[in-house]
Amino acid sequence: MQTFDYLRPTSLEEACAALAGCNGGGRALAGGTDLVVQMRQAGLRPTLLVSLRDIPGLAFVELGDDLTLTIGAATPLASIEHSPEVRKHYPAIAEAASFIGSAQVRSRATIGGNLCNAAPSADTAPILLAYGARATVTDGSAERTMPLEEFFTGPGETVLRPGELLKSIGVPTCPTGIGKYFKTFRSAMDCCTVGVAAWVDFEPGTAVVKDARVALGAVAPTPVRSRTCERLLVGETLDEALVECAGAAAIEDAQPISDVRASASYRLTLVSVLCRRALEAARVWAEKGAVE
Repeated sequence: MQTFDYLRPTSLEEACAALAGCNGGGRALAGGTDLVVQMRQAGLRPTLLVSLRDIPGLAFVELGDDLTLTIGAATPLASIEHSPEVRKHYPAIAEAASFIGSAQVRSRATIGGNLCNAAPSADTAPILLAYGARATVTDGSAERTMPLEEFFTGPGETVLRPGELLKSIGVPTCPTGIGKYFKTFRSAMDCCTVGVAAWVDFEPGTAVVKDARVALGAVAPTPVRSRTCERLLVGETLDEALVECAGAAAIEDAQPISDVRASASYRLTLVSVLCRRALEAARVWAEKGAVE
């Protein structure tokens, strides 16, 4: 690991100014569970690390009166996993956070780090995409907000400009009458091989799909929505036959590669299987008329 400068600012303005002033050679340091490994093993050579540890207002979980959820970018994954508010109103987000690494890793790793690392396999990304989450970024003085799916631009790449930081993730109110499920396939604490999240809104008292979002992880350059699958679902009754067809349709939006964790063909099979499992869970939920 080569020599680098270290700064521990106490405000967003100071942090963003420092990152903007080092010609792209700076990196924000939150939990460091990805960054430090990349510096040791993957040849990342930042000239400056800017710690976010002492900046107030970046680590929080806030549930609004309208049940909108806002999570600060520097919030440890363990705090999300164990948050009573998240577990009650957004249980699939808590579940996704619980799959990342070990308990020790989750106590340091942050949701902002998981997203800004921009790995296609980021566990929190598919369920946040399915929930319709939005990302707020700041340069210390101005902010801009965008759908989370627009935040990712490629493997390890985001829309963040020099001097910008991810500030928070916002999740809109999730109405009753919604089935939401997260399914992942992995070996022990390894990176996700394939992740699938489904969010299904039903017409009141029926199994007719009013709206749907299906998101995929680790099968494209970025986490993606399966628009093909979503179009197939909306307006139709979610029965066993439709679940089967939807699983096949989700494959059309996957562009997997072969790597040490799985072949591309195996990943395509997993996309179909996990999509069917997520939608089957939603179907059963709708048939029982459950209200979360």
